[in-house]
Amino acid sequence: MKKLSESLRARLNLLIATALAFAFGLGLASALDLTPLSVAASDRRAPKLVIGAPHASDVSMNGGFGDVVDHVAPAVLTVFAEGERQIARRIPDFQLPPGFDEPQDEDQDPDQDTQLVPWSGSGFIISADGYVLTNNHVVEGASRIDLELADQRVFENVEIVGSDPQTDVALLKIPAVDDLPVTPLGNSEDTRVGEWVLAIGSPGFGGIGTGPLETSVTAGIVSQKGRNIRILSARNSLAIEDFIQTDAVINRGNSGGPLVNAAGEVIGINTAIASTTGVYQGYGFAVPIELAREVIDDLIEYGEVRRALIGVGITDVRSADARFYGLDEVHGAVVGSFSFDDSPARLAGIEIGDVIVGVEGHPVQGVSDLQRRIRAFEPGETVELDIVRRMTRQPDVARVRLIAAETTGTETARRVRPEPPAAEQFDDPLGIEVGEIDRETRREYGIPSDVEGVVITEVADRGPIWRSVPGDPHGAVIVDLNGQRIHAVEDYQRVISGLKPGDATSLIVQRNTSAGWTNQVISLVLPQR
Repeated sequence: MKKLSESLRARLNLLIATALAFAFGLGLASALDLTPLSVAASDRRAPKLVIGAPHASDVSMNGGFGDVVDHVAPAVLTVFAEGERQIARRIPDFQLPPGFDEPQDEDQDPDQDTQLVPWSGSGFIISADGYVLTNNHVVEGASRIDLELADQRVFENVEIVGSDPQTDVALLKIPAVDDLPVTPLGNSEDTRVGEWVLAIGSPGFGGIGTGPLETSVTAGIVSQKGRNIRILSARNSLAIEDFIQTDAVINRGNSGGPLVNAAGEVIGINTAIASTTGVYQGYGFAVPIELAREVIDDLIEYGEVRRALIGVGITDVRSADARFYGLDEVHGAVVGSFSFDDSPARLAGIEIGDVIVGVEGHPVQGVSDLQRRIRAFEPGETVELDIVRRMTRQPDVARVRLIAAETTGTETARRVRPEPPAAEQFDDPLGIEVGEIDRETRREYGIPSDVEGVVITEVADRGPIWRSVPGDPHGAVIVDLNGQRIHAVEDYQRVISGLKPGDATSLIVQRNTSAGWTNQVISLVLPQR
């Protein structure tokens, strides 16, 4: 019994000593300021708009997220809008939050195309002189907009300074009144995957004058950056999608509200959710605040967004592309088409199949990254692009003179997975059968008279082409294989006969898309047999 008491006493002494050492360490770190919680706003880009808000580095986490909410929530407001709107038209998989892609009144006649309806969303004040940031889809089509602050001050018939459907950003203006709360803007470029974030909104379910619903706050982390979910490009071919992905819940009423980091700084505008049901299922998306800054600057200075364009259709480099082109890592954007005949990229000597791997010496990770870097320039400026040539697989440089984005074109791409075809296998290493283009095949597949090559007539179930070509490959015309021009089946067979299992292979195909017959560059690795 005595031995047991001595053992217990020794353990207690050890625990007490450990606790004292831990407390001393915390006190020392606090005294030396070794563990401040702050995300400093970067001065790498000096926005033209001077945001009249204090830096939030003094926000403490001692009270959990409550201190951050107390710091930001007073500047989050409810947007009450009214106008003619179309009845619900959902986009599969990726949808705007319920209430903003459709009217909230469930008693509306579903057979009626448009109807004068009220709806609401969120926004937040970004400057002491009354600028308010929200989503374009929150105010689009509104004939009247009223704003209500958390303290129940109401601003009626608010001015829309401007909006940008290509980024889903809108800027409003209210009078500069005393004690106007302001949200500090952070830096989305420096935000890291895994950081804590809060999605804050102000749902307006009660209607104007009744006071907004209590501030809605959800917490999560940054799940990923640079997401292209094709929700904006489905409506606008020039859309820029560079979303911050988060698992912080973005639900009814949060759209247009701020996504805030742990230092109380806004890093994004809550915009969309990934859902098959219309309610939150684990993925939310926010417009990065750095992208919004650029829109704000242009709207204030010019009254419109001035966006530069190089005039290409591009897709992300995949592992097969990297192997074919000899890239040291999977990065870059493959040029699959030109947006118009006098495309700046075409005039600069860029060719179909080239891979853009850098802008002014800065590496390009993919489509979203390329768009982000190009939009930092003004129309009329000349930029230097680092490229890898498809024909030689060697690095090169192209100098492109940018033009304004008003020209019809696209710098994004969509990928659609077709339904699996009937199970078949072919001796062809690409898993296809091809045929000559004659009068009958032109009529069957709608192939224009100026398109020459061989047409894909059959596709093996889950073969190399089925796995690699977006959409249904049937009817696509192969015009180039590994840099060899294909005029007939004989040309195709000659190149195919030299391929071995495991080879990286590149094709240029022409296909009928919503934009007409366009080129697509496809890289793949032949399976081992």
